[in-house]
Amino acid sequence: MQTSIFENDDAIPTVVKTAATKVLPRFTDSSDDSGLSASAVQLAAAFGDTGTFKSIMAKKDPERDEAEKKLVASFQRNLELLVQKTWVEKADESMKEDMLARIGALCKNLSRYDYHTSLSEFLPVLHDVVYLLFGTLAKSDSFLEYAVRIDPDFGFFWYYINSLPPHKEWSEEKCRAAVLLGICFLANF
Repeated sequence: MQTSIFENDDAIPTVVKTAATKVLPRFTDSSDDSGLSASAVQLAAAFGDTGTFKSIMAKKDPERDEAEKKLVASFQRNLELLVQKTWVEKADESMKEDMLARIGALCKNLSRYDYHTSLSEFLPVLHDVVYLLFGTLAKSDSFLEYAVRIDPDFGFFWYYINSLPPHKEWSEEKCRAAVLLGICFLANF
């Protein structure tokens, strides 16, 4: 991916530049979980998180579970509403209905704390939602540039989800952090 889009644009906030050029590569390339929480919190800050994500990463199981459930519920409401309100061509109506079912299935897996499966489902769901929003432009090579120009925060989010591989060999905690980061951004989008 092209980090130069973030490096060379003075309008991009420093927190996003650092996240795109240093933190995200460290997060995705690291084979172990040392520093995982710190990297995830830095990425969340680049997404505009004001502390919600950090508190979810820091809490112990019962508190963490409740905060995570609220985040997932907010994500599900926002994403379903976004899909429902999106105008699509008649040919894409069935895809729109399918998306609502896939969002529900994804959130069900998240409620079972199955993060490996959730990461594998999360990325295609997001790509398809973005396709519904932007049409074929979302599948073009120039979409990242376009996304950064129209909304740098969304552009960084698009860069983030396209930098994530559907890693089955990642730990459950790393898959959890990767999915919850995306949810954190979309829950407040």
